[in-house]
Amino acid sequence: MNTIPCEIIEDLLPSYKDNLLSESVNEAVTYHLEHCPKCAAKLDALESRLMQDDMESSQKEFAFLNRIKKAKHYVIGMIIGASIPIGALILFLIYVQVRSHFNF
Repeated sequence: MNTIPCEIIEDLLPSYKDNLLSESVNEAVTYHLEHCPKCAAKLDALESRLMQDDMESSQKEFAFLNRIKKAKHYVIGMIIGASIPIGALILFLIYVQVRSHFNF
C-alpha cells in the first residue's frame, strides 16, 4: 500500500530524477513508483520531456556554432580579399621607387 500521496510524489519526481533526494525519501519514491502506474507514467513523461529539451538545446547550440563558423570564414575571406590589393599596391610602390632610383 502506498503511504505517500501521488501529489507529493509528483512534486518529488524532478528531484528524484536528478538524484537529489535523501536515501530514505528516494527509497519511498522508488517503492511508490513500483506500485503506482500513474506516477511511473508521469516519471516516463518527465524523462522524455527532458530528453526532448536536451535535443532541442543541442540543435540550437549546433546551429549557433554553424553561424559562428560561417562568420569566421567570412572574416577570413574579407582579410584575404583586402590583403591582395594592398600587397599589389605595396609591390607597385616598391617598383616605382626602385625604378626611379636606377633611372630605368
